[in-house]
Amino acid sequence: MADFMRQRTQGRTWSQGAGTRKSRSADQVSRAAEPFANTRQPPPPRRPAPGGISRANSFESELGDTEGEDGDQSSADEGAAERMPPSAAVATLAAAAEKKGYKKLVRAASAALMLATALLVLRIGHLAVMSLVFAMQVMIFKEVTMVRYRTAKSPEVPMFRTIQWLWFAVAIFFSYGGALSNTMPTPLSRWLHRRKYRVAIFAFVLDNHEAISLLGYSAVFVLTVLSFKKHYYRYQLGQLSWTMVTVWICVGQLHAVMTNIFTGLFWFVYPVSLVVVNDCMAYFCGMALGRKLIKREFLRMSPNKTWEGFLGGGLFTLVWAVLAPRLLCRWPGLICQLTDFDNIPRCHAEEVHDFSSGFPLFMPKRYVLLPTLLQTLLGVSGEVELYPIQMHGVGFGIFASLVAPFGGYLASTIKRAYKVKDFEQTIPGHGGVMDRMDCQLLMALFTTVYLNAFVRMEVFSVNSMLNTISRLAPVDQVTLYRGLKAKLRLEGAL
Repeated sequence: MADFMRQRTQGRTWSQGAGTRKSRSADQVSRAAEPFANTRQPPPPRRPAPGGISRANSFESELGDTEGEDGDQSSADEGAAERMPPSAAVATLAAAAEKKGYKKLVRAASAALMLATALLVLRIGHLAVMSLVFAMQVMIFKEVTMVRYRTAKSPEVPMFRTIQWLWFAVAIFFSYGGALSNTMPTPLSRWLHRRKYRVAIFAFVLDNHEAISLLGYSAVFVLTVLSFKKHYYRYQLGQLSWTMVTVWICVGQLHAVMTNIFTGLFWFVYPVSLVVVNDCMAYFCGMALGRKLIKREFLRMSPNKTWEGFLGGGLFTLVWAVLAPRLLCRWPGLICQLTDFDNIPRCHAEEVHDFSSGFPLFMPKRYVLLPTLLQTLLGVSGEVELYPIQMHGVGFGIFASLVAPFGGYLASTIKRAYKVKDFEQTIPGHGGVMDRMDCQLLMALFTTVYLNAFVRMEVFSVNSMLNTISRLAPVDQVTLYRGLKAKLRLEGAL
């Protein structure tokens, strides 16, 4: 019995010692793990999607948000510098500043080159401007369609890129054919038919462009449906939808820009200048006053945009919209109409009076801005001399300030959705053509609608009306002459 009790006492003592050692070991482990208690383990790296997507993932999955701006890169550099030793931090910030300065220099040089090219094209005339617009449309279509390009699936889809470009070709033919034939159908046809046989065929195609456009549309539609491949239906339908959106962006919004150019280069230069002024002044106002007066976020999709930049750019744009027409009217070449390919206009300074006499928009006119009662009370004259186009400029300025910038916001959203900084690297320091033309496309659409709705009848000169009358048959011209003569006698003008 005594031996049994001795063994039990020894066992209890051993178990207590083991428990003490176990608790002591647990305490040591917990104390050793204390420095790492708040350390968060990094998540496992995401495995790339099968197939290797070159530019972006599918339309449904690519909804991420990336900054891709110089300001965000600078913030990242500053954050990295804070975690470095002082000497390394200074070197990092200096390298970032030098890189930013180099980017601004490249951007300024590219802008100067683009301005020189634009002036040269304007100096050549209407056809050169038309060719420039066509080249930009081609490049914009290429850049925007490539945003959703997938190298893994595209080779498996029959005639993938060919069908996209066929849709673009049909839209371009319909747009340009309509502008050319509606602006000058008979003179253009006469000019083409007097040339060689092949050019006469082109004249026939142009004269019947609507029927040919329908045939082309039907053929591409059938070819698109026949190209659908099993297991790729969703991808092909997504690409087809994106192609249609891109066609509207770069062709639909510029549907009648050719008509505007033939009416006068003023209707091309003036809207473009408004967007340029708004873009530049919004940048400078945002840099100087951004988030100092209004703290509220402007647009979530564009965090770098500020209310100060938007409102300041709009104010300067309105001022330029009223002053610019008076300056641009000094160059008669901007007001010339292209009515016949046999008589491409070459306007000179000495012809400005006779030429402008047929254009009431570009002739000074006195406007009464104050009622007679206020003029009497204030003792001032309420009349001011303005060009009528300056009054129209208010409408252009409002649209360029409030609506046109949203074309740029849409382009920014597209780039963020597909995680690309620029659409392309065509223009050093600026990105692609779409990066520079995003707001211009919407402004061109407004110019077309405004010109047709409020201005078109005012820009017709005597020469342009005579050219229109010359398209009538001789019998109809005689009838018009007799009717006009009777009307003028009735009014006492003859």
